[in-house]
Amino acid sequence: MQTRPTHSAITNFVTSILPSKPTDVQLLYHVPRHPKYSPDHARVDRIVLSVTPTPGVYDLIGYGSRDHASAPRGEMAPRIPRTLCFLHRPFTLDRRRVRRDALVLASHTSFDENITVGWNVALAAQLGVDLATSECVQGYKGDPDRKVGIVGRTSLKTGASMDEVLKEEFGALEARVVASDEEDAKVVAIMNAFSAEEVYRILDLSLQRGWIEPLEQGGGRNILYLTGQPREGGMAVAREYGVQVACVGHRAAEDWGIRYMARRLRESFPGVDVDEVYEEEEPRVKKPNREETSQ
Repeated sequence: MQTRPTHSAITNFVTSILPSKPTDVQLLYHVPRHPKYSPDHARVDRIVLSVTPTPGVYDLIGYGSRDHASAPRGEMAPRIPRTLCFLHRPFTLDRRRVRRDALVLASHTSFDENITVGWNVALAAQLGVDLATSECVQGYKGDPDRKVGIVGRTSLKTGASMDEVLKEEFGALEARVVASDEEDAKVVAIMNAFSAEEVYRILDLSLQRGWIEPLEQGGGRNILYLTGQPREGGMAVAREYGVQVACVGHRAAEDWGIRYMARRLRESFPGVDVDEVYEEEEPRVKKPNREETSQ
């Protein structure tokens, strides 16, 4: 029988994909409430991955687990799988609904930086970017160390091949702007921001590296700017210089990260069940305070 990995083993693996950052949420977001708990000895049968806490997540990590509910009447319920959960946006997690043996890991900033539309090396490779000569776009919102994107030359074209890859990776796009003359993209920028300043930064970097022709000769048409949400400031500069744009949507970018983590976990821990939950967050009902109830 294959030995199940420990909480420590899974935590270390997640950290290898999502390096810790001092500004991020706590990785060990919810630790099992058991006096004898040891991460080096606690085993994992199942890993649950989701962007946010949802009804489906609570079904798998909560006290009303569907594992118990599925037992036929009169028969002993099967042992509930020892479960570890990962959340990207854990902020509304109701800890009272988490089983006392379940560990919840979380990453917000590092997840956004490394496996959405930012410094996403795996996605860049899928889009034909030459990683050996690519550049890290770094520095954002007062944090000089924050990785906001990756830019490099690509071997894919802006026609069928590029759009097919984008559709396969993200599904339908929220916005797609191509060059008027259908010219091929020579450069792909995967960016976690879409302000005018960031588009200018990609134009300048591409010119400095000699990846595109001068802007007055239409060099901007050879850049594909891949990001999450459409932003008018970024769109305005992109239109001015003919930069091609693909906006996948904020949630689609997050879901890509969850799928990527699930695949990596299945590859590294084949004996563990990996469940991906894709659904809307369960709304939290604010309880009225004493003043409100007394009126």
